[in-house]
Amino acid sequence: MSRHQFEQVDDLGRILFCDDPALQLECVLGGLETAEGSVTLHPAQTPRMPTALFEFRHARGVGYFGYVPPKGASRDEIPEEPQIEGAILFGMRRLPPDVYCDLPLIPGWELHEIPDEQPKLDPHYGYTYSRLELRTPDGEIYSRTWVPHDPEWTAAALRHGYVVCLCGVELGIRGLYAMTDAQHTPAMRHESFRRGCALGLTIGGLVTYVDHR
Repeated sequence: MSRHQFEQVDDLGRILFCDDPALQLECVLGGLETAEGSVTLHPAQTPRMPTALFEFRHARGVGYFGYVPPKGASRDEIPEEPQIEGAILFGMRRLPPDVYCDLPLIPGWELHEIPDEQPKLDPHYGYTYSRLELRTPDGEIYSRTWVPHDPEWTAAALRHGYVVCLCGVELGIRGLYAMTDAQHTPAMRHESFRRGCALGLTIGGLVTYVDHR
């Protein structure tokens, strides 16, 4: 990631699919309210639902090495995170400890994928980046992040018209100090994701996808 990109990042980001081993959300159902009525999305009908993760860089309890909950605190004693509570007021849903849960459409929220307008990194590294902007119903930017552009992910988002967006303090993006991506296994990422849900510090839902490419 270039310095210019880093300066435009609010949170850590990652794109993947619901059935990725780091999430294991292949059993999630979702409901949409369309002009034709209510539609239930089933994994068999929407294989590999595109998902965008926004892991807070700055939040209560989040330090350089990630989120550290108060020692001995129960779920009810975990301090509220203003970023999460504010998003809930705008319609986002808190994920329960059981990650096999319904993820409804969050009305008004949009995920915008914007191509990298800076000098391309492709000639040097073989890839380009996309800026993801998660926007609230009033059009304000809730979070921004940069991710390597994935044509397969973008194609799936365009095909479905919706993306699963998850936000929180612990989504399995940030690894332990000095740990490489290869060392940060899917099982470890999944454990972090489940821990964030168990603490009540993860929100999400189906969000309208807007492509700027």
